[in-house]
Amino acid sequence: MTREEMTARGWTELDVLLITGDAYFDHPSHGAAVIGRVLENAGYRVGIVARPDWRSTDNFTVMGRPALFAGVTAGAVDSLLNNFTADLSRRRNDAYAPGNKGMGRPNMATLVYSNRVVEAFPGLPVIMGGIEASTRRFAYWDYHKRAMRRSILVDARADLLVFGPGESQATTIAHRLASGGDLAGIPGTARLVNNSDPTPGQVDLVLPNFEDIVADSRLLVSQASSLERACVPGFRSRISQVYQEGTVICEAAAAQTTEDLDRIFALPFNREIHPLHDGPVKALETVRWSVISHRGCPGGCSFCAIGFHQGRDVVSRSPASVLAEIEQLSRRPDFRGTISDVGGPTANAYGAARINRKTCDSCKRPSCFFPSICKNIKTDHRALTDLLESATKVPGVKRVLLASGIRHDLALKDKSFIERVATRHTGGHLKVAPEHVSPSVLKLMRKPPIGSLEEFERIFVAAGKKSGLEQYLVPYMIAAFPGCERADADRAGAWLEKRGQRLAQVQTYIPLPGTLAAAWHAAGFTEDGDPLYVADLAERRRQKAILTGNRRRNSDRTPRTSRRTYRRRNKAGSARDRTYRPPRRNR
Repeated sequence: MTREEMTARGWTELDVLLITGDAYFDHPSHGAAVIGRVLENAGYRVGIVARPDWRSTDNFTVMGRPALFAGVTAGAVDSLLNNFTADLSRRRNDAYAPGNKGMGRPNMATLVYSNRVVEAFPGLPVIMGGIEASTRRFAYWDYHKRAMRRSILVDARADLLVFGPGESQATTIAHRLASGGDLAGIPGTARLVNNSDPTPGQVDLVLPNFEDIVADSRLLVSQASSLERACVPGFRSRISQVYQEGTVICEAAAAQTTEDLDRIFALPFNREIHPLHDGPVKALETVRWSVISHRGCPGGCSFCAIGFHQGRDVVSRSPASVLAEIEQLSRRPDFRGTISDVGGPTANAYGAARINRKTCDSCKRPSCFFPSICKNIKTDHRALTDLLESATKVPGVKRVLLASGIRHDLALKDKSFIERVATRHTGGHLKVAPEHVSPSVLKLMRKPPIGSLEEFERIFVAAGKKSGLEQYLVPYMIAAFPGCERADADRAGAWLEKRGQRLAQVQTYIPLPGTLAAAWHAAGFTEDGDPLYVADLAERRRQKAILTGNRRRNSDRTPRTSRRTYRRRNKAGSARDRTYRPPRRNR
C-alpha cells in the first residue's frame, strides 16, 4: 500500500494497481484482496490503494504508474447503497471503513475512481469490476436520480468492465497486456465499441436501445426479463446494447469450477487489516471466523442481484478445501473455538448441484426454487451435513454455526437437516428470510408461501425443545416491495402481532440495478404488462413502521419525520406555520 513497502520488496514499479472503496483487509471475502492474491500468485507485483481521497489524484499516485493496468472497484457493497438509506438519508456508518466512519467514499465510486485514474495515468488501461460495475453493465434505473442511466461503461472512461467473480478475468487481462495483446473477447467482461465498427463475432441477445428505454420504461422490464434468462447455467452467449456513444458488447460469463475455488481459497490470506489503517473494520470482525463454502445462488429472487453478478449455478468448494481453511483458523492464537459461519449466498445451497447439466441448457425458468424446487437440483443436504460433521471434529473447534441464512423451502426437502441445525449449528437465533406474508407479494418476490416457514419453524423449535434448547427464528422482511399495497402490509403486521414479534431486521425495499424488481419499480408494470402499485415515500415509511411494530397497524397518520410543519396560534390568536424540530433523542 506504500512506496516504502515496495522498496522493502525490491520493487521499482507495480505491474497492477488496485483501487477500492473499502479498507484493505487480507481476507477471502474482500474482493480487492482476492484479486491481489490471485495476481500475486500468477507472478505479478500488485499494490492496493484503499479508500483514496477522490478530490485529487494524489492518493492514486503514491506508488507510481503501474506497468500493465489499474483495476477499480467501489468495494464489496454498491456505493449508493453504502452511503444512503432507503429513504435517501445519508448513512453515518460504514462497516467497511476503519472505525466504522461513514462518508469516506464518493457516490458512484467506480465511476469516480475510474475517471481519477485516467487523469493520474493518461493512456493506462483502466478495468472496472465489483458488484457496482457488474450490475450496471447495461441500462438501469437510478433510484437516487429517479432517471434511467446508461451503462457505466458509457459514463466512465474505462477500457473494460469485469462482471462476476473476476479472478480468471484479472489474470487473463494481465497476461494479454504483458504480451502486447488486446482485451477483446475475454469471458466475463464487457466493453464499449464504436457504432461504426463492425461488431466482432456473433451477438445472440440484442437488448433494447437506451433511447427507446428512456421513451418507454416498460422496455427496461423486457430487458431485465431477458437478462434473467441469460443467467441460467447453460447460457453462454454474447449480449449487446446500443447507445449514441457506442455499443456495449458483453461476453458470456466466465465459468468457475470447484478446482478454481479450491486454488483461490488456498492462497495465503492473513485475515488482518493492513497496518496503514487507523482503526478496526467492522466488516472484518463480522467474517473473521467464517468460511465461504460456495458461490452462486439458484433462488432467482426478483429483488436480488446475486444471480446477475455471480450466476445461478452453485459452485461449491471441496470438503478438503473448506476443512483446510478451518484447520488454519483453529491454529490462530486468538481463535476461541467457534466457526461463526460456513456458507455463501444461501447457506444450505452448498452441494446443491445439478443432476443433469443438459437439462439446464434449455431451461427458461428464472428461478430454480420457485414456484417449486426444480427436480434437477440435489436437495438431500448430505454434502453439507457431512461437511459440518467433519468441521466439528477439527482439533480446537467447539462449534460450527450457520449464520448466512437458510432457504427454508429447500431445507424442508431434508427435515433431518433442520433438526441438526436446531440442535448443533445455531447460536440460539437462526436468521430466515420469508421477506413477506402476503401471497401476492411473495409471488412477485418468487418466495415460497408463508406456510412453508411456519412448517420449518415447527420442526426447528420442536427439535430444540427435545434437546433442552431454547431456539428462535429471526424473520427478515422487506417493506414496500413493488406490488405491496396497504392491505398487504397490514396483513404482514397482523401476522407479526399474532406471533408477538417486533422485528429489528426490516429493510425498506431499494431498487437495486440489475434486478427485475427495480425495473418493475421504474415502470410500474410487470413483464406481463400488468400495472403494479409502487408506494410513495410516506407509504414506504408506514409499511416499515408496521413491520417493526412502531405504530398501530390501522392508523392512517403519516409517519413522523425529523421535521414537520404544523399550525400554532400566537398570543394575538392568529395562526401561522412553524417548523418543528424534535429533540435529538427522538430522531
